[in-house]
Amino acid sequence: MWILGLVTITAYGSWFYGFGVLIGPIQDDIGWSTSTLGATFAAAQIIAGLGAFVAGRLLDRFGAVGPFGVQAVFGALPLLAATWADDVLLFAVLYALGGGVMGATGFYHVTTVIAGRLHADAPANAIAKLTLIGAFCSPIFIPLTALVVDTNGWRIGARMLAVFALVGALAGAALRRQAASVGSGPSTSPFTALRDALRSPTVRRMFAAYIAGGVAFSTVLVYQVPIMTHAGLSLGVAGTLAGLRGLCQILVRVGLAGALNRWGSAPLLFAAYVVSAAGVLLLLVGSVAAALGFAVLAGAGFGATSPLQAIHSRERFAGSDLGLLMGMQGAVLGLAGGVGPLAGGALRDATGSWTWVVVAAIATLAVAATMMRDP
Repeated sequence: MWILGLVTITAYGSWFYGFGVLIGPIQDDIGWSTSTLGATFAAAQIIAGLGAFVAGRLLDRFGAVGPFGVQAVFGALPLLAATWADDVLLFAVLYALGGGVMGATGFYHVTTVIAGRLHADAPANAIAKLTLIGAFCSPIFIPLTALVVDTNGWRIGARMLAVFALVGALAGAALRRQAASVGSGPSTSPFTALRDALRSPTVRRMFAAYIAGGVAFSTVLVYQVPIMTHAGLSLGVAGTLAGLRGLCQILVRVGLAGALNRWGSAPLLFAAYVVSAAGVLLLLVGSVAAALGFAVLAGAGFGATSPLQAIHSRERFAGSDLGLLMGMQGAVLGLAGGVGPLAGGALRDATGSWTWVVVAAIATLAVAATMMRDP
């Protein structure tokens, strides 16, 4: 579980959280636009979404070494190479490839499956514990990246993130064939397994909520630091508050297993989306106190969502193809997550303000909450 926690922390921290801190310093140093950097993140999300199917199938067939071996070679190394790029196209290609592979192979749609399979007697508790460890990602990586970038520049900060990514991937690959599909193994045809899952109205409604929520979450997570600095906060303060938001993810996950036993995953997901929207709303105020409120509420809502989505999906997918089907969920979240930063960056460039970006995130969270209500 600690190895899986390390993989999760380094995979998310190396680009999903770390990239949000790098955006402002990259613009100040080189002058690349918000929409260009947002498109880079969006491209990585798309690669992560498409690659999630492959990562899930590799996990079902070969165990942990499948996705994590790919992560080390095609994820961490391109991220490292990108830090020496001066051409925006080369940087975008390398960073999108590296970030996309990290997302496809190291995010929760992979690590929660492994945790559940290794602890088949109590998979929900294992997933809750893993995501509790994973919640330390942003409290560690956002302030650390901000500190290194402030003192040494964005290139050194990005190289640090890439090295951490490589360490995590190699640690995960050391699990070797553990957590492969057991029994008769995965279905012969992955397309049939995917088609059968999507025939369920419950699964389709669930994915509609995940898409709306994914658009909002990725937008806020990528742009939370520049939104706060644009409102007048220093980079250090904004990074600290963004890290506090991640710290609040830890607190909300402590009692998650008990809450699941009492209310179930669907009502809790609805509540998580509503609380998240309330927290994001506070970004419109533009003060330190409001940003603190954002950190607490959005941290609680965002933090509860990841494990709840994994548990909610696991209850609705076939166990033999769980890696593949959770890969489909990862694809849904990845593609939705790519839309958010791309649209958010374009909206920011068009209006010259972060206000409409925040409003759009609140609206999509409202849609996600509506989809989780009983039909």
